[in-house]
Amino acid sequence: MNPGAEQLPRPRPGLAACVELAWRWWLAAMLGLLLLVAMLAGLQRSQAQGLREARLEIALQSLRERLQTNLALGFDLAGSHQAQAMLEDLLADDPTLVAAEVFDASAISLFSTDRGAIGEPVPAEWLLASRQAQSGAAADAQAGPPAAWRVVGAEDFTLGLAVHGPFGELAGQVCITSALAPSPSPWPVLAAALAAVFGLTLAALVLARLLLRALAAARDEALMDQAAARLQQTELRVAGALDGLTQAREPL
Repeated sequence: MNPGAEQLPRPRPGLAACVELAWRWWLAAMLGLLLLVAMLAGLQRSQAQGLREARLEIALQSLRERLQTNLALGFDLAGSHQAQAMLEDLLADDPTLVAAEVFDASAISLFSTDRGAIGEPVPAEWLLASRQAQSGAAADAQAGPPAAWRVVGAEDFTLGLAVHGPFGELAGQVCITSALAPSPSPWPVLAAALAAVFGLTLAALVLARLLLRALAAARDEALMDQAAARLQQTELRVAGALDGLTQAREPL
């Protein structure tokens, strides 16, 4: 190659070549991102519901302690004159609550913010959940007091705690019903996902272009090596031919 000759510019890889090289990796990254967004949305929803349940369980424990204090003073659960007022106050303090109720060990409602439910049997799901919580606590005596039982419906959920008398006997149950936590706004997650899509797309195109340029440079270098090897072989053949001509002319 003539040193003074002008070098031709290398062809630059176009957008179509970059897309053809990177679309499989881009598609895999998009599927992973979609799965991650779905997981984050579900986690955000479950965290919101968990925080609401934790807050309501604190209020429920406070209500149970006040009821057990009345029992310790000698009143029975049905004769607690403050129970109805406590339920009404709890419902007024929290607008997310739908109902609050106290029922005895035979699953008959004693006090309720729904006055029509007083004296009626509570739903069977509540009774089953409360019995499972009691049996679980009895099976593991070292676990401490039984945790709140819960019944989740289509639009609301119910949390309940057992109320015990001064000698540890089961006097009844207290429960509160609240609407399910609304789904968090999806816009923050969607905005982050769109930003990630843009960043991944740009990164995929840049990496594809760099890879194509590296492959082109490696190919050019390989072609140059092949050309140099052929030139060397040609020079050897020419030198051999000249030697042959020289030897043929010597006798003459």
